[in-house]
Amino acid sequence: MTERLWRMSLVAMTAQTVAALLGTTTAQAVQGDKVYDVRVGVGLKIDSKLATDDKKDTVRTTSFAKTFIVNLMEGKSYTIRMNANANDKANIDPYLRLEDPDGKQLAANDDAPGEQTLNSRIDFKCAKTGRYRIICTSLNGGGTGDFTFLVKQE
Repeated sequence: MTERLWRMSLVAMTAQTVAALLGTTTAQAVQGDKVYDVRVGVGLKIDSKLATDDKKDTVRTTSFAKTFIVNLMEGKSYTIRMNANANDKANIDPYLRLEDPDGKQLAANDDAPGEQTLNSRIDFKCAKTGRYRIICTSLNGGGTGDFTFLVKQE
């Protein structure tokens, strides 16, 4: 085996080892996708930012987007939120989309029902355990700014 082939084999084995440890496919480990779990009683909280160097959303095509892959469990109810930070409310109108493991959109929300805010909320009862994609974007095209992404198991 040549040295080049040996190095390529080593890289492939390393990616497979990392994938096995993380419980992901090799492609996910190589691409760097992070999969989040929602801990009972704690939930998931991520401070993030929509920026001009983010990819555009595939549905709201003029809006920047951040996508989070989250493990959700069958039969459990979840509250998913995207809250604009106080100093960025003029720049970002939070908009959430939820896709199932096959990429089918299950829910979307602009303004959280009954809250009189621009923040976004989706209440979701999971029908099938899997890795769901939650897309945080903005109603207004080109909107940027800091936000907090939250998922809580009820």
